[in-house]
Amino acid sequence: MSKRYLKEEVEELINSNEMSLIYFESDTCGVCKVIKPGVNEILKEYPNIKSLFINVEGNIKLAASYNVFTLPAVIVFVNGKEAIRQARYINLDEIESNIDRYYKFINE
Repeated sequence: MSKRYLKEEVEELINSNEMSLIYFESDTCGVCKVIKPGVNEILKEYPNIKSLFINVEGNIKLAASYNVFTLPAVIVFVNGKEAIRQARYINLDEIESNIDRYYKFINE
């Protein structure tokens, strides 16, 4: 069974960190399983980014509240505001490049 998250928990993570990444996935999504290790590798390179991996099967309303209707979905928040979003066709190089730009700006 997937962990259920309250909207307040997710908002707390987003609003209490300069950068945060939310990864929406599903047990039945093959692409999600392929992309997830790449997302984890990106997160290792940027240790100040806080992250949540949310399985939509237990969090359908939560996913909908972030306008996530296709999987996988990656949303990066900077200072509480959505800065990067990719869904379905995820380009990890592009995500990392965009994260790097924001990360350097915040951490230098």
